[in-house]
Amino acid sequence: MAAAATILVLGTAAATANAAPAPRNCVLNIDSGSMQCYDTFQEAVTASTNGRIADAPLSAKHIDQKLADPLKGSSDTTGAQAVQLGVIYTDSNYGGSALVLTGGGSGCQSGNGRDAQINLEGIWNNSVSSLTTLTCWLELWDAPNASGVHQEYQQSTSYVGDAMNDRASSIALL
Repeated sequence: MAAAATILVLGTAAATANAAPAPRNCVLNIDSGSMQCYDTFQEAVTASTNGRIADAPLSAKHIDQKLADPLKGSSDTTGAQAVQLGVIYTDSNYGGSALVLTGGGSGCQSGNGRDAQINLEGIWNNSVSSLTTLTCWLELWDAPNASGVHQEYQQSTSYVGDAMNDRASSIALL
């Protein structure tokens, strides 16, 4: 797995003055740094698993154990497919925009050192409010390059807490 990758934010159409922008459902490959966004979470999961999981819910808010288990094990024995590492959300209770973090290999060693880190940019910077851990523990940092105040999360968390809510500028995957 690559030591670090930076999120690249794709351009978006301007929202009308009276309408809130629709939530984005994006997939970031931490090995290549490439990011692709989709209209629904289902489309994002289908793309990130190369079509192996095509029946995910439309919203990322509904990741349950039935979906989490296949997401954790989405790599085949050759390691050719990306593994889902975790998901971050812009709203508490797994709401708002969702960013699925993927990478090659077998995922993270869960607490056995830093497997990767990414800087958050665009709509993801200073907007993380909840997260889902899959094959990695996630560590939020309030400054770029995994520096500053930080908090480690070993399990899915519906609210990251007042100390980190809307403050994360980088994430380490453990």
